Amino acid sequence: TDLATDLGLSGLLKIDVQFNIDKNGQITEVKTRAPFQQLEDEAERVVTKIPKMTPGKQRDQPVSILYNLPIIFQVE
Repeated sequence: TDLATDLGLSGLLKIDVQFNIDKNGQITEVKTRAPFQQLEDEAERVVTKIPKMTPGKQRDQPVSILYNLPIIFQVE
């Protein structure tokens, strides 16, 4: 929220984050889209801190999965 104050943001902002969960459950290939580069950088920083996840499976074999995470950020 300090970032929003520093940038002088207000209202409702949407940050789109897309990433892969690889066969080992690690977050890879993070892509972000936001109105400000600083918001993209912060979203990427937070997503890369997600702990190891259970990978997807297809025919009982672990597979990489593409995941989209929309973040709605409301500044008052």
